[in-house]
Amino acid sequence: MVRNAFLFGILLILNGAAGYSLADADSKSLTAFIPSVIGALLVICGLISVAHDTARKHAMHVSAMVGLVGVLGALGNLARALASGGASSLGLAMTVVMGVLSALYVVACIQSFRAAGRARRAANSGTDAE
Repeated sequence: MVRNAFLFGILLILNGAAGYSLADADSKSLTAFIPSVIGALLVICGLISVAHDTARKHAMHVSAMVGLVGVLGALGNLARALASGGASSLGLAMTVVMGVLSALYVVACIQSFRAAGRARRAANSGTDAE
């Protein structure tokens, strides 16, 4: 799971940087770095879980919440942009990429949490039988 936090974090950071660098000079905005902020938070959660093994579970749950904020933020931004009709195609594309990456990360988190729960239950049932 920590590897996923680093991978998706770096991809989101690159998404924000690409969105800013590809924008026209007259339409550059720091809001293009919103995916980068989400990505940086994922990387920080990954670093915390590597540095402090006792905090790994909490850091990964926080990272799942950050991923969910990324999904909800992307959906909200898409809804607002489509309702107003004034969004750039680059901005929409970067928002879709952020939403998809964040959603994939949340799905990976859910799968990992479920697998950890199954493993914990299996380990507990094995020790009860002894």
